[in-house]
Amino acid sequence: MNRILFLHGYTNKRPFGHWMRFSAAELRNQGNQVWYPQFPNPDFPDSGDWQALLNQEAAMMDEVETGEKIVIAHSLGTVNWMLGALTDQFLKPFDRVLLVAIPDPSITSQAPGIKGEALDYQHPNLVAQMHKWAKSITVLASDKDRWQPNGPGFYDSLGLETSIFPGAGHFSTDDGFGVYQGIAKWIKTDNPKDLLGQ
Repeated sequence: MNRILFLHGYTNKRPFGHWMRFSAAELRNQGNQVWYPQFPNPDFPDSGDWQALLNQEAAMMDEVETGEKIVIAHSLGTVNWMLGALTDQFLKPFDRVLLVAIPDPSITSQAPGIKGEALDYQHPNLVAQMHKWAKSITVLASDKDRWQPNGPGFYDSLGLETSIFPGAGHFSTDDGFGVYQGIAKWIKTDNPKDLLGQ
């Protein structure tokens, strides 16, 4: 049994058919403990509110003593986790972190409803803080993502190897990305190659 936390992104209300909801159910049915909270006001997200909820969810995971502690974050959820790491919001490190479709800050800063300054991926402490709070970090991106118009190179400063899922878009239902068994496979194997197939 693992402890798994899903962090959704901007405008996401955990709809039926979304790969996160599908994966959360699949992992629960396999006997894992799964946290999949609805972050407040996803159409107009406030980083302070999202950080407060992330802090509490991570703390509740720490109250369970068995299994790996894993986070699966998508889009603005990746920024939520990275900001939590940067500001020491956690009590104990995660064993594994999966960051899916990290958004380009030049795009999030223009998105209507997203409050606050975009996270600076070149912040001098960000890389060290991410590795402080995650024993292992895996990054998944697509070759055609509207939230990464120039590709994933904008976060090269993080020094994280990225696996590319061709044609996945922004890994959203709008892109036709729904049922996805790669998450459950990766949870079992910790092999990034298992993320590259539906």
